[in-house]
Amino acid sequence: MLDFHNLAQQINEKKNVILEREKEIKENIHEVLKFLSFLDGQKIEKVLSKIPRKDEKNEILFCLPYYSNFDEFMKGFSCEVQTSYEVFAVDGSNTEIDRHISQPYYLLNIACVEITYDNENSNFNYQTYPYIYLDEELYSRKEAQAIKSSSEISRERQAKEYMAILEYVENSLPKNELRLVLYDGNLIDWTQDRQGLRFGRRANLELERIFRVAKQKNIAVCGFISMPKNSIISNLYRIYNCEKMRIDCKECSREEKRNCEKIERIRDVFLFSHLRSGQHSNVFYTLGRAFDEFEDTDITFVYLATGYEIARIEIPVYVAKDRDWLKKCIGAIYHQCQIGFGYPISLTHAHEFSTISHQDKAAIENMLLGVGDAILPYSAKKNNKVKRIV
Repeated sequence: MLDFHNLAQQINEKKNVILEREKEIKENIHEVLKFLSFLDGQKIEKVLSKIPRKDEKNEILFCLPYYSNFDEFMKGFSCEVQTSYEVFAVDGSNTEIDRHISQPYYLLNIACVEITYDNENSNFNYQTYPYIYLDEELYSRKEAQAIKSSSEISRERQAKEYMAILEYVENSLPKNELRLVLYDGNLIDWTQDRQGLRFGRRANLELERIFRVAKQKNIAVCGFISMPKNSIISNLYRIYNCEKMRIDCKECSREEKRNCEKIERIRDVFLFSHLRSGQHSNVFYTLGRAFDEFEDTDITFVYLATGYEIARIEIPVYVAKDRDWLKKCIGAIYHQCQIGFGYPISLTHAHEFSTISHQDKAAIENMLLGVGDAILPYSAKKNNKVKRIV
C-alpha cells in the first residue's frame, strides 16, 4: 500500500521547486514576447550570422516563418472553418508481453476511420486490423533470446499505422475536394541524428513515401500533437543574446548554460497562449544548421487554439506551398476540434476502435488455451495476482 503521508511530504517539496521555476518562466516570457513581437530583418540576420556552417556543430534548433513575414511572427490568424471535406484518421494500440502466461503474446490493433462531411452525402466508415505475435515473433532481432522492448513494439505499431495510411492514399483517386489524413503524433522524426542536415524538418522515411503519393492524389497528410512540449521558438531569443560570434554550447560554462536554459524552458505553447479559439499562429519551419533547399517532404507547423488547448499541427511543405490549401486544412482540423470538444473527433473515434480492453485480452488468452503448457496456464506469481492473494 502507498504511504500517502510520505508521498505528500515529497510532493509538497517538489511543488515548491516547480512553482519557483514557473515564476521564473513567467518573468522571462514577457521578455521573449517583446523580442519576438518586434522582429525585423536586421535581428534575423544577427541570429543567422551566429549559426554554424554545415560542417560545424550546433545544438540549438530554432524556427523562422515559412512565408518570411517577420513582422507577423507572433500574430494570430483566424481559421476559415471548413464543413465540407473528407478526413481519414488512423490510431493504434498494443499490449505488452506477459511472460507469466504459458503462451506469451502481444497484440497490435490498428483502427482507421473515414468520414465525409457534406450537406447532402455525409458518410462514416471504420475498419480495424488486429495483429497477434507468438513464439519466435516475440524476440528482438537486436539481441538473441531477448524479449522485444516496449519501444520496439511501439515502432511496429507505428509501421502498421503507416501501412494503413499508405493503402488509403494509394487506393484514393485524385479529386479536387478537400481531403486530409490525420495522424496522432509528430510527423517529424526527432530521433534523427542532430547533425543531420534536415534535423527538425524531416519526416519519418515511411511518411516521406506516403507524402509523395498523397501529393499526387491531392491529399494533405497532417500530424496533430495534443499538449505539445516543443521549446523551439524562444531559441531565437537565446541565439540573438548569445555573446559568442558563433554559437557553441559546449564551450559555455555551467553558469552560462544555466542562464540560457531559463529561456529554453519556455514552451512554444506558453508564447501562443494569447491565441483565441479558432486562431492559429504563423506557419513556421525548423532549422538547426541547415540552409539547404526545402523538399516537399519537409515539415512546417502551426499552433492552433482548439477551444481547449493550444495544439501543434504539422503540415508537409507540399501543402504549405499552396497557402489556400493550407488554410483550408487548418480550417478543417479546427472543425474537427469543434465537434470533438477540443480534439479531432476522427482521431477520438480511431482511438476508441483501436483500444484493447481487459475483456479482449481475456478472450485472446482463452483462445490460446491448449497452446504451450496447458497444465499451468499462469505462473504462480500471476495466479496469485489473479486471485488477489496478499
